[in-house]
Amino acid sequence: MNIFIIDMDNLKNPHWAGGQARGTREIGKRLVKMGHDVTVICSKYPNYADYNEDGIKHHHIGLASDNSRFNNVCFLLALPFAVRKIRADIILESFTAPFSVSFAPLFTKTPVVGYATFFAAGEMKKKYKLPFDLLERFGLKFYKYIVALNGGDERKIRQVNSRMISRVIPDGVGDEYFDLPRGEAKHLLFIGRFDVNQKGIDLLLHAYAKIKDRIGYPLVIGGHGQDEDKILLLIHELKLEKQVKMIGSTYGEKKFRALSEAVCAALPSRFETFSIFGLEALASGLPLVIFDIPGLSWSDSLVALKAKAFDVEEYAQCLIRATEPSLNAEMSRQARVFALRFRWDNIVSEFDVFFKQVLSKSLQH
Repeated sequence: MNIFIIDMDNLKNPHWAGGQARGTREIGKRLVKMGHDVTVICSKYPNYADYNEDGIKHHHIGLASDNSRFNNVCFLLALPFAVRKIRADIILESFTAPFSVSFAPLFTKTPVVGYATFFAAGEMKKKYKLPFDLLERFGLKFYKYIVALNGGDERKIRQVNSRMISRVIPDGVGDEYFDLPRGEAKHLLFIGRFDVNQKGIDLLLHAYAKIKDRIGYPLVIGGHGQDEDKILLLIHELKLEKQVKMIGSTYGEKKFRALSEAVCAALPSRFETFSIFGLEALASGLPLVIFDIPGLSWSDSLVALKAKAFDVEEYAQCLIRATEPSLNAEMSRQARVFALRFRWDNIVSEFDVFFKQVLSKSLQH
């Protein structure tokens, strides 16, 4: 099959290089190994160049600037023209903020599979005071095929368009995390995009401030993004300069070291479709500390301590519980067993099967 993937982000993009881009890379390179031809359509950025990596061809559209939001808008405006030119068997469109859909099916006869990697236009409406949720609902009506990352999102999507053919295929995790040894526990760990509104970093810092003198571990925050200054200011306001360490972008060996030296992983998101970092932490043997939100309902009490949504006091107590030696040891053992079902090889096999079903149905019409 000739497969095109639409993903605004990619791992060379200095503005983002987020979890969605990592997922695209993992899916793409395994599809290539299965014998498929894979091309990714992504956004331009400063000093970009089209490239081929892991057998995946990357083609950039839009305009390049130092303003990430401007680049994103240009990407979305250029996308209909790019989609018209695509000659492929399947198009996989990764949904993206602020309103998920790009209306790609309107511009091509090639089957488009919507990939609900972002499905939170309602949250974007709250943030920007614009009706992104209405655009999301309207756009979903033009999609015949959808992959959702969790059952809750699939149900919400089908409420809008009950005629579509949908599958739940979660995010995945690489085998390298299962082999990562757990060293001496030195810190609590958060790794993610610096988006305070979505990732709940403010909630984590407020919770940690309540227990900083009792928990016995510093908090390490890895990542990058537009809200770094907000995070640094909040650390200062809460007088956490001595207990919180910002380590910047965290990839490769730096990431493996941070995970191997962590006692648990903090995932304080206000909303998620899934969480690749959450899976990586579990595969590394780390318990999760999360809020009880729909996008993280795939995890269970054997591997995650869940606080009532956005209850900072309860979240603080969960952080303390996650560091208790006996509970931590048991949850660590369960975490790796739980994560096995999400190995990328298994996940991409599900994509391959679904793509063949889509192609078969499209040829019947």
